[in-house]
Amino acid sequence: MPSITGMLTFQEAAARFRDASLTPRDYLEQAIATLQEHEHRVRAFVCLDLERARQQADAATERYRRQAPLSAIDGMPVGIKDIIDTATLPTTMGSDIYRAWRPAADAEAVEAIRLGGGIILGKTHTTEFAIGRATITTNPHDATRTPGGSSSGTAAAVASGMICAGLGTQTQGSIVRPASYCGVAGYKPSWGVLPLRGVHPVSGSHDHLGVIAQDLDTAWATARCITQYRPTQASVQLDTRTGPALEPRPAGRMAVIRTQGYAELDADALQAFDARLEDWRRRGALLVEPGDDAQLAALCHELDRIPALSLELVTHDMRWPYWSYCQHHPQAVSQKIHDMVDAGLKITPQRHGAVCAIRDGILARLEALAAHYDAFVLPAASGVAPVGLDNTGSRTLLVYASFLGIPALSLPVLQIGHMPLGVQVMGGRFSDHQLLCHGKWLMSLSGM
Repeated sequence: MPSITGMLTFQEAAARFRDASLTPRDYLEQAIATLQEHEHRVRAFVCLDLERARQQADAATERYRRQAPLSAIDGMPVGIKDIIDTATLPTTMGSDIYRAWRPAADAEAVEAIRLGGGIILGKTHTTEFAIGRATITTNPHDATRTPGGSSSGTAAAVASGMICAGLGTQTQGSIVRPASYCGVAGYKPSWGVLPLRGVHPVSGSHDHLGVIAQDLDTAWATARCITQYRPTQASVQLDTRTGPALEPRPAGRMAVIRTQGYAELDADALQAFDARLEDWRRRGALLVEPGDDAQLAALCHELDRIPALSLELVTHDMRWPYWSYCQHHPQAVSQKIHDMVDAGLKITPQRHGAVCAIRDGILARLEALAAHYDAFVLPAASGVAPVGLDNTGSRTLLVYASFLGIPALSLPVLQIGHMPLGVQVMGGRFSDHQLLCHGKWLMSLSGM
């Protein structure tokens, strides 16, 4: 779906930085002008740091003048989800408990972005602790609708043209879903690829740091900058032999995932999804349905178990630090979080171990199929963004990748009326680069 503002993508802007027909400072001022035009309605940011951003843009301008950019995102306007620590700005977690709290150090990923020359405009709104009550951000395509949670502000700011990319987190569906609702690209890496130090936890078994961006190239460049400056044990397992750039790579066989979660799709959403698949088939994509592969059908059946199992693991993990929050700040914590903590306290060590064993079994089944399929395709949300801000959307179709720790993308290739909807593409563990290249190919098949 095209940008609401028509702003140059960062890839286009960076090419002009290199030939000196545009400077990072000029580009930043365009982003700030867009922010000033739309922020009163979208409300994507908790706080801004415009003067420091201008200083960073001037420094980037000088580096490009010397033909010495620090990374592929040098000079790029970025937003940081407000559960991610920033030493120069408050980190409020979307909670009154942390109102105006300022960390002593940047999160690892923020540190990496600064080292790579990324320009941090400010902190973007999140739902309460990225799991509780909704925030005030609206959908840029329709202010009566949610932008999705919990990376609400990041997705809305990207879609509005205020930033080129932003950091988000996903415990169950919080990168892929807001990217889908706002019509931008979402990239949730394999579990552990991007560093979580300095990110407030929800669930140690599920939490992922990821990127919401204008396009897949910008999402990958942002992630690559982070892994370049602050690699993790998991990031070194990625296949990055082709370097920081993405090239469209035709997929071989792709598996269509159809689960009971499709019952949440309305007729328009399902029709749009199926029409896109049929269009891809006409253009040469080989998409296999569960009815044509018994092993794929068995996997879809196993995936139907995941939403309930995921909730058990998440609530179990939330015993820290949320039990303490509930004890010491009961009035400041939403009832949803109180209920999740109560549920987690009832999960025995034996049950926790059993759920982890089931997860390992489902992952092994998917990994076996990944040897025969280049990607797994399904909707990126259960329809377009709901009306109202309190309901940030269902996680059902999104939690599979989070529970299993596999990479997932939201491709902005569908539109229903005036609202966007994404197609989700998943891959085997650590196939992130290959998956993004397949995603870029699918975007090209869609004429985007």
